[in-house]
Amino acid sequence: MWGIDPLWHEKDEDGNDHVIDWVGFWRYPATRQMNNGSINFDGETLLPQGLYMQFDITGRDKSQWKFLGVLYGDEYYTSIDEFRSAWQSSDFQKYTPNMGEKWIETDRTGKKLDFDEEVPPMSVQPGGQRFKVDEENKYVEWMDFTFYLTFTRDTGMRLYDIKYKGQRIIYELGLQEAVAHYAGNDPVQSGTSYMDTYYGFGPYAFSQVPGYDMPLYAYCMNTSFHASELSKSHRCGISIFESDLNHPIQRHSTQSYVSVTKGIALTVRSISTVGNYDYNFDYNFYMDGTIETVVRASGYIQSAYYAKNDEYGYHIHDGLSGSMHDHALTFKADFDILGTNNTLVKHVIEAVEKEYKWHKGPRNTMHMYRKEVATEDEGKMNWSANGQEQVIVVNKDAPNKYGEPRGYKIMPSRGGAGMHLTITNSSNLLNSAGFATHAYYVSKYKDSELRASSAWNDYDTANPLVNFDKFFDGENLLQEDLVFWFNLGMHHVPHTGDLPNTVFSTAQAGMVLTPHNYLLGDPSRQTSQQIRIDYDEGEVSDVYTFDSQQAFGEIDLSQVTWDPYTYAGDVAVRKFPYDPQNPFEDTESIV
Repeated sequence: MWGIDPLWHEKDEDGNDHVIDWVGFWRYPATRQMNNGSINFDGETLLPQGLYMQFDITGRDKSQWKFLGVLYGDEYYTSIDEFRSAWQSSDFQKYTPNMGEKWIETDRTGKKLDFDEEVPPMSVQPGGQRFKVDEENKYVEWMDFTFYLTFTRDTGMRLYDIKYKGQRIIYELGLQEAVAHYAGNDPVQSGTSYMDTYYGFGPYAFSQVPGYDMPLYAYCMNTSFHASELSKSHRCGISIFESDLNHPIQRHSTQSYVSVTKGIALTVRSISTVGNYDYNFDYNFYMDGTIETVVRASGYIQSAYYAKNDEYGYHIHDGLSGSMHDHALTFKADFDILGTNNTLVKHVIEAVEKEYKWHKGPRNTMHMYRKEVATEDEGKMNWSANGQEQVIVVNKDAPNKYGEPRGYKIMPSRGGAGMHLTITNSSNLLNSAGFATHAYYVSKYKDSELRASSAWNDYDTANPLVNFDKFFDGENLLQEDLVFWFNLGMHHVPHTGDLPNTVFSTAQAGMVLTPHNYLLGDPSRQTSQQIRIDYDEGEVSDVYTFDSQQAFGEIDLSQVTWDPYTYAGDVAVRKFPYDPQNPFEDTESIV
């Protein structure tokens, strides 16, 4: 059994604080015998039993803890005897239990698809690696981008000192917190609002699987974190690779020529399995100077018991309801556009009725006006309806040759980008979720405001160690050192397609940071990975490949195959000499 997170703090009639816990019963899946052994599929979050118990666990003396009651079928009982008596009565309604059978397993099932066993298309790297990695300094160079990597216990992978064409764009880019806020008719679902840095993204950034999590040719970096006098390293916790986007970044054709440029990106990827959910984090770098932050979610849903839960989810299996929840993953982008004096400006596209000297009478049209975010009092914002606001960080002191301030535009790119928690006054999170009540924020940089949240916020959400709301105290934001905070995520109401696992296809969100009047043209023109074909009346006259090389020869399949028996787990090193009488455990599952 496990229950609510965070625990509730409630005051009695005398004003004394009490710590309240609700727990639910969940069934462990049965061990299944396979050809070469046995496996226990990790699907207990699909097997709630609908029985809940309430406790007062105030104080460190557990002898003073109290049992308060039982909930079953939306009926509350103040004692075990009262519940037993009700259970044994002839008119008591007993609901369907959830049993762990083949439906929770992730192995292949159903009729085989035509041709599906044939080797599918795959990416290759015929010319070798086209980027540089300095592992000792965690430093990466690709085309006109350079940056550093870090990896921590709380938030996993973050990027620092991102430069483009030799100029710093962003000092820090990375995850701050990930909230999964549930709702339901039972107290466990209603009382659950995970703040996942409490568990940490570092300990659960397990090794990636070549050919599945990443291309076989990807560059792998081990990731390390330190806790409880122990250093842990995950083999291939971070992968770095180039890939063809399978769509061009530019093209144009006429009756006499066609011009096309390949869409190539560098991806830096980390995957963390925090409890039942697998989070895939990507930072994508593109040839036009764009940086994209992407998060995807898969794994097992945390489900609810179906009884009386119609208002909170769909009935998706015999005794099961999907448990509706919001994912809000908060990221920090500390911009330094041509220096630390920056301004957030909105270029607003607005419908207007306007008269012109050259036309008799008004015309219905649109125009653009510029609106600066002047102080932190205006620093909490949501994306505009119909996407009519362009949100840009600029340096007004560094205009281009045409007088336009150079900057970087921020815009949602895919999925649930730009969302925030539905519940902006959460009874669970109280004062700990100020970073998830709006889609994005801007504040003035301070050394005392480095993180939007803290792993310790989970202990007392009314009095958090880091209160993000206090960052916004009216300070000037015009030509200051700005920090941009944004949310990615999804409003998730699980349906039958989430069984056994949620898929990345729809459970994803992304944010684009892209040059805006920053350069005087499209920098992807610099790449050689393009072609222009001139033709006349169906006959090709000239082909220009700009010195790019075509792949030739035969593919060495040893470069695009992988032995799965080489997959390995963590490496652990003690701070003190190994003591065989005091062994340490590998990272355990949260659930």
